[in-house]
Amino acid sequence: MNRSIQIECLQDADIEQAKQFALASRLLLFPEVYQSAIPNDIANFQGLYLEHDLGCFVVAKSADRIIGSVAYRAYDRRFQLPMSQHLSTVEVVKLFVDPDYRRQGIANALCQCLFEHAQAAQIEQLYLHTHPFLPAAEYFWQKQGFQQIKREWIAQYDTIHMQRLLSVCDAT
Repeated sequence: MNRSIQIECLQDADIEQAKQFALASRLLLFPEVYQSAIPNDIANFQGLYLEHDLGCFVVAKSADRIIGSVAYRAYDRRFQLPMSQHLSTVEVVKLFVDPDYRRQGIANALCQCLFEHAQAAQIEQLYLHTHPFLPAAEYFWQKQGFQQIKREWIAQYDTIHMQRLLSVCDAT
C-alpha cells in the first residue's frame, strides 16, 4: 500500500466528506436504489457510527481526500439468521475503495483497522451481507475470515449473509 495513504478512524473534520463518499459509493453500487431519499444510516450518521458504543467508521485518505471506507454499526437483527443472539454483534457496512486506488491493499488495511477497533471494543461477532453481482466480494470477505451462514433472495437481490466471530481475548 502507498505510504501516502492513511488509514484511521473518522475524525470530526471529515464527517461531511465521509457522508458524501458513502452516498456516492451507494449510487455507484446500487444505481437503481438510493437515488432520491437520503438513507437512514446517512441521516443518522453520527449517532450510528460515531456516538454509539457499537459504531465505528474507518477511512482511507490520500492528501486529505477520502478514498476508501468501511464501518460497523449495531446489528438490528432484521434477518432470521443462524447466529448467536447472546453475543455483542455489529454489522459491517460501507466497504468501498475509489476505483483509482484499488489493488493496493487498501480494503485489507481498512478491514484490519476496523477489526482491531471491534476487538478493543469487545465485540464478539461481526455480521455482513453481500451480493454476487459485486465483483469478488464473497471471496474478499472469506479472506477476511467471514463464513457464509445463509443465502436468500431479498427483493431483487441474491443476498449472501456472512459472519465472523472475534476472540476478545486476542485484543491487545
